[in-house]
Amino acid sequence: MQTADPPGAAPSTEVITAALKTRIFSGALRPGVRLIETELAEEYGVGRGRIREAFRILVGEGHLVSHANRGVLVRRYSRAELLDMGRAREVLESLAARLAAERTLTEDQRDALRAVQDRMDAAEAAQDLETYSRENRTYHTLIETLADNAHVADLIERVRVPYLGLRLPQLFALEQLRQSNEGHRFVTYAILAGAPDVAEAAMRSHIRSGNAHTAALPDEIFD
Repeated sequence: MQTADPPGAAPSTEVITAALKTRIFSGALRPGVRLIETELAEEYGVGRGRIREAFRILVGEGHLVSHANRGVLVRRYSRAELLDMGRAREVLESLAARLAAERTLTEDQRDALRAVQDRMDAAEAAQDLETYSRENRTYHTLIETLADNAHVADLIERVRVPYLGLRLPQLFALEQLRQSNEGHRFVTYAILAGAPDVAEAAMRSHIRSGNAHTAALPDEIFD
């Protein structure tokens, strides 16, 4: 049974769906952007039916929305939606941190966690918001992997918030970066130390702080 496209073959619906999702979560496709079926079909070298199927999957997962008169757009989030997702993440990601700390990690896994923390520290020192946002997502995904629980990872994926690329006052954004990475350092230390209670509490505090940041954003961000 063939499980992958042969070399040079057009990408499957699954590959296109994953690629579009990556672009949404990275911020390459911003909230509110309209996706053009014909352009994507040409870009991926496939028929429009395959793009429509990818759209259907992503609408079902909540990443895209379909409007009769406007086509398919990247989903925009209200403040209330982001806060609701944040409350769910608070529970799920703190559990993932606990599970990661309970495991006996390999040296490669420990090195990977240290490495991404080092990259976030470097981005913080350089006040590089774009790099920090990218590494922040890598960090949280790595902790899900270290937790080694497919059910937890699946549930977190459902409430994962894409990079919104918000235009914020620089001092506000940089202070959030500093607070965010301080929370990461506590979580990293606890996981490497094999302290599940501390890792769970640290991640819960970290996500809760991010929710407070969302609550404090100016109203025009959500217009």
